Amino acid sequence: MPSVMVKRTELWFKRLLHRLFHLVLGSGDSARIPVRAEDVRSILILRPDKLGDMITTIPAAHALKKMFPHLRIEIIASPLNRQLVAHDPCFSGVHVYRKNILVDLPMIFRLRKRRFDIIFDPICHDSVTGLLLTRLISNGAIRAAARKLELMSFYDYCEPFQPDGEEHNIDNNLLVFNLFGVDPKTVDPFMPVFLPEACQARGLEFVRTLGEDRTYRIGVNISAGSPTRSLAMSKYATLLDAIADEHPKAQCVIVCTSGDRERGRQLIANRDGKVHLVPEGLSLLEAAAVIKSFDLFVSPDTSLIHMARLMKIPVVGLYCGHLRNYHFWKPYRQEHGSIVSTHPGHLHDIEASQIIDEVRKILKSVYPKGPQVIASSQ
Repeated sequence: MPSVMVKRTELWFKRLLHRLFHLVLGSGDSARIPVRAEDVRSILILRPDKLGDMITTIPAAHALKKMFPHLRIEIIASPLNRQLVAHDPCFSGVHVYRKNILVDLPMIFRLRKRRFDIIFDPICHDSVTGLLLTRLISNGAIRAAARKLELMSFYDYCEPFQPDGEEHNIDNNLLVFNLFGVDPKTVDPFMPVFLPEACQARGLEFVRTLGEDRTYRIGVNISAGSPTRSLAMSKYATLLDAIADEHPKAQCVIVCTSGDRERGRQLIANRDGKVHLVPEGLSLLEAAAVIKSFDLFVSPDTSLIHMARLMKIPVVGLYCGHLRNYHFWKPYRQEHGSIVSTHPGHLHDIEASQIIDEVRKILKSVYPKGPQVIASSQ
């Protein structure tokens, strides 16, 4: 634990930095909000972070374009999440923030010359990077943010971050509609990630090999961003066997990264062709095209959970016990489907029986008439 002196020094430094920011950057002006949609030509969205963050921002961007077709929407991405928007026609420009001052400064100056009407920072915490990018690029633009705490006063519009709140990250991104005087709760958020035709074709090519002689097609993702979010193989095996016992004509598809393919091969072995493994080398968007064919999806990876939910696919999500993070990333607008560990740092104590019970709940609530065999058309 940090000493009392260290904590006091940290608090003093934060207060000094905050005052310095106010001196240099000034405060926001809430009188600029709301705006008239016809007066807004362009908006720049900041999303230079992770995959899941970008996925939860895409519904807001697509909804803006649908409601205001004249609006030019551009976005700052990271090298990792750029793939999600690089070919999306919703965005008139995709710019990459690389955390390299020699590359980023010229980009900042280029964007500053574009004179955007609005810059929206949806990062839901006090991000100095987000604040500085907003200020350096703004050049007269309205500066808006989703949720901040100590830094919210630097924006013309910002809702306060709720440390104990339960708001979902998708809904936090929809707060941008408040700028236009539109209630975010009236906006349809189910607008999925754009899948280019080539990605859809690659996914469909694999799906066709599965045939249609089935009741349910259930995807099971065994990969996650860290070992703390991975389950033991025996638990996935128990889940697959339970599905086969209860629904003999169900198909299960294992989704995984290249590093987990050996684990995937072990799971499909000796299961009489009832369990399949996605092809090797699929991109994230190609994998999403496969997920699109599922009737239910089980995953410890929140990025794929969001992609599935935005396609209105029922999910069972596995979560570490950090409740604030859970509320950010839980299955979106779905009554059942959450299994939360008792440990804040890992999900290893989640049992196969819990997943099986949740799968039963989802299938019963979404498909109340029970399994209906889809006859093969081949």
